[in-house]
Parts: sequence; C-alpha cells; structure tokens
Amino acid sequence: MTDLDENPFNTMDPIFKQKQILKKDEMPDEIFHRDEEIQQYTIALEDIIVGHDPNNVFIYGPTGVGKTAVTLWMRNKLKEKAAETGVPLNVVGPINCRNYKSAYALATALVNDFRPPNNQLPNSGYSTDKVFDFLYQEIENAGGNVLVILDEIDNIPPDARNDFLYELPRAEANENTPITDAKIGLIGISNDLKFVDVLEPKVKSTLGEREIKFGPYNANELNDILEYYADMAFKDSVLEEDVIPLAAAFSAQERGDVRQGKRILQKAGELARMDGKEVVTSEHTHEATETVETDEILDYFEQDLTSHQAMTYLATALAVIEPKQEATTKRIYKLYSSVAESVVSHVKSERKIYEFLDQLSMQGLVRSAEQNLGREGGRRYVYDITDDPRDIIEAARKSSYNNAVPSNIDEMLAYYLEEEASEYEAPDISDQHQENLWKFT
Repeated sequence: MTDLDENPFNTMDPIFKQKQILKKDEMPDEIFHRDEEIQQYTIALEDIIVGHDPNNVFIYGPTGVGKTAVTLWMRNKLKEKAAETGVPLNVVGPINCRNYKSAYALATALVNDFRPPNNQLPNSGYSTDKVFDFLYQEIENAGGNVLVILDEIDNIPPDARNDFLYELPRAEANENTPITDAKIGLIGISNDLKFVDVLEPKVKSTLGEREIKFGPYNANELNDILEYYADMAFKDSVLEEDVIPLAAAFSAQERGDVRQGKRILQKAGELARMDGKEVVTSEHTHEATETVETDEILDYFEQDLTSHQAMTYLATALAVIEPKQEATTKRIYKLYSSVAESVVSHVKSERKIYEFLDQLSMQGLVRSAEQNLGREGGRRYVYDITDDPRDIIEAARKSSYNNAVPSNIDEMLAYYLEEEASEYEAPDISDQHQENLWKFT
C-alpha cells in the first residue's frame, strides 16, 4: 500500500554528478585517437591560411566516431589562426541537413546564418531560385574565404544534391551569380559510407577533392573515451572496475560508436539508481546492453525521422515479418498506407515511398536488393531491415506510433522467429487474405 502523504522523490542522486554529459553530443575538451584524421584535415584546410583558395572536404564514417567533434575543433582552430594572421574567413555552420527537408529550407538556413536576427529570411514567400540568389549575394557580401559546413549531407533531398554539392562550391566561377571576390569551400559530413557512390560523377569529383574517412573505434580506444565522459558524469567511486570496459567492449563489437557506449553507461547508472544502489555493477551494465538497441531505435521514431519516414520504417519491418511474402516496394506501400491511416495521418502517394525508402537506406535502417524478373518481368527491389524486428516493434510500441502497431503483431513475430529457426507451417496467405493479414486497430 502506498502512503499518499509520503513524497516519493529523492533530493539526492547517489550515482550521477552531471548526467547530461552522457546525453549530449557536445564538443569535448579533448579529442581522443583521431591524430591521423586531424593531420589530414589540417593539410586540407591550411591552404586558406597560406593564401590559396579553400578546398572542398568530404568527411564520412558511421555515427558516433568523432566526425562532427573533430570538425568543430578544426573549425575553431582555423578561425583562431585566421584571426591571428589577418586572413579573411567566414565560416557558416555546421548546418545539420537532417533538419531541412527541401532545397528551399536548407538554402534559407544558410542565408540566415549570414544575417543578423532582425533580418532573417522567412520560411516561405520566395522561389527556390530567388533564395539561392540571396545566398550568393550574402557570400559575396561576406567576401574573402567562405567555408560552408554541412553535417549529415546524406539527408539533402535527392533533387537538391546537385545544387548544394556541385553548384555551391563552384558558384564563384558561375557568371550568373554575383560572386566575384569571395572564394567558397565546402565541408560535407556524411554518416553513409556509400553516399558518394550514388552521386553524379561531376558531384563526386567536386566532393572528392579531399576525402577523410573516420573508422569505428576499437575497444581500447572506446575505453579511454568513455573514461573521460564517466569522470565528468558519475560521482567518485560509484562505478565498479569492469563497468567501463564492458560498455566499451559491447560498443566495439556492435559499431565502434561512442554514443552507444555513453548510452550504456547512462542506462546502467539509471538501473543502479532504480535498484536503490550506490554502486553501478557489471550486472547493471549487462542489463543496459540488452535494452540499448531498442532505446536507439526509439530515438529514430521520436527524434530523427519525419513522421512519414517513421511510418515507412515500421511498414518495412512489418513487410519483412510477413510469412511467405517479400518486402517489395508495392507491399511496403500498402502497409504504410494502413499504418498512416491508423494514426489519422495523410497518406502520401506511392511515388513518395521510393523517396522515403531511399532516405531510410542512407541512414542505414533498411537495405535493398535488386531482383531481375526476366525480359518480361523487369526489375524490382526487395527490402530488408538492419535491426532485429523485435527491437523495432518494441520501440514502436514505446513511441507515439504505438497505435499503428497491429494487434496481432506478437503472433506474426512468432511465425517469423520460428521460420528463422527452422521450417514451419506458415498460415495460408491467399491474395484475398493478404489484404487482411495484419489487424490494424
């Protein structure tokens, strides 16, 4: 029985000193295990300091391996040296392209980065070409060296990539722009290692002037980095000796991702606090690793994906789970339509599903395989998911898309898992029955 007069909140946290350290992706005071990448970065950017035109630099690698942190550190050091030596330099960004879903929106963000707060460009009212004219004028007004940093450039809409990744760096050479004195350099940061491969050759050539790859961290490197964050995040002597090595080892086995390691430490600390303990143990850490995948996918549903991307992601998982079926684009679209209708959302056209799947593929959430159906059948794409479907469904249940999870999902998951383990007798799926296979509430 709960005593309603008793206040359940504690006034002291026995575990965390600065928990937010494990939540935020802020630039650290120290950069660990990226000396080679910093050297390559320095060579690429020092042309600005010695009086040459800026280079274009393409940074790529998986999430959580220091790309943005090193870029911010290099940006600050470059601005510091430019100020010391009197080199004219204006740096725009980093602008995170994930936050802008059209060429218009991204160009507007770049314009407003130049302008003071009382002269911001509105989010609508002009043509896209006009917004680019504003951008080119702002670059010319700034003069000197203008370095534009675009983070997560793989999220730039496909129809806008040529404008940003080819035209923008070469705008000073285009006689149709007002740029005569300014020199433009572009730094593009991508989580998708294959992003350059799908670009047009001329765009690839522009981005590839300087390429720097950030590989995953190994367990020893992650151990050093996580110790750095743990010293700031946790109170003294609350972590058992093997907590950080365990978190580092798990993260290294998965993706070599610092963010995942920080998330494990945060979750382990929260579990210890929930248990009323004043020490975080290896048992807490092992338990944290079991839920970290679901928590990461939940972040995609709630923060990283647009609503229609999230519904397409869920629909793809459902299509993969379906017995005796393939996750074709057509089938994914039918499931997406049911998902969208179940959350009272406007259903986009079938043509848009290709764009959503392409965006999910760039973020590493789905992958596709092309099938050749012969001379008369043509070609089609069949999709798969990169995470365990159980984690995706569990995350969806915890998210704002809970109402879109079919009521018979556990039954379908059981069929899927049994099929994965061995042969089984799947439910009969006729074409007519296929439409009613999932029970959307």
